[in-house]
Amino acid sequence: MVIPWTKVWAVVITGLVVVFLALVLLIVFVQIFGKIFSGITNKEKKGSKTDVIPVPQVTVPENVTRSVPEPVVSGDDDEVIAVISAAVAMMAARDGKKYAVRSINRTENRRRSAGSVWGAAGQRENTLPF
Repeated sequence: MVIPWTKVWAVVITGLVVVFLALVLLIVFVQIFGKIFSGITNKEKKGSKTDVIPVPQVTVPENVTRSVPEPVVSGDDDEVIAVISAAVAMMAARDGKKYAVRSINRTENRRRSAGSVWGAAGQRENTLPF
């Protein structure tokens, strides 16, 4: 069976025209919505206009001394232990399990190698099996 080339080209051209017309309609649709929403936000900005209060200039004296932070005292601080124990107790109450704080050790600064805690949590979540 032989298909005439005129029908093939008619189908190809019709398909291209339909696709580009749909694309143009989508562009017009998005532009109309953009103008509608920008008009709404402009009305909200005009309605919520507040008076601008000028901020006075602040002069910094030249003889400012910087305070040096106190050095960190090594050893277990009772307040730190109490806060960590309270956090563990809250977690235990939420889970319904019993936990005990046996020791508290300071970890090394692993910020350079492992990134932030949030980054590590994201990595752990993304690499969990399904």
